[in-house]
Amino acid sequence: MSLFELFSLAEAWASAAGAEHHAPSINQIWFPLINFLIFAYLIQQYALPLLRSFLLSRREEVVAAIQSAADDKRRAEAMVQEYRSRLVRLNEETKSIEESLRAEAEREKARLLSEAEATADKVKRDARFLADQEIKVARQQLRREMAETARGAASDLVRRHISAADQTRLVEDFIQSIGQAR
Repeated sequence: MSLFELFSLAEAWASAAGAEHHAPSINQIWFPLINFLIFAYLIQQYALPLLRSFLLSRREEVVAAIQSAADDKRRAEAMVQEYRSRLVRLNEETKSIEESLRAEAEREKARLLSEAEATADKVKRDARFLADQEIKVARQQLRREMAETARGAASDLVRRHISAADQTRLVEDFIQSIGQAR
């Protein structure tokens, strides 16, 4: 709707209301016009520059906020990408650690088995050595017992079969052998 149409509508409404229509005087037109022009000049001189500077600073703030938000978004996307790559590396590192732990466990198992075998061999050698020692001790004890038994049996035989003359002859032979040895 144009300004002309608006004025004509206002005039038609005023005439329909039955208001007396009289032409305004020139003073009634010029003073409001001058008042309006002064008001428009003041607005243009003082309010518009303030409004313009406010809007420009506000625009700069909004642009800076948008730029900051865009930078934050880029940083967040970079962090997300970094964490995703870390997650991939973490999975790979987890697999690597698992493999190294398995390898270490196998090496430890082999080491423990070889130590167990070495310990078993040592225990067997020690057992054989102790068994041999026991056998030697048993043989010596058996020999002593046999010698003791043989001496006792020989003593009995000698007592039963040696006469006093044999005893005297044996003592003389012993004394002579000692005299010759000197």
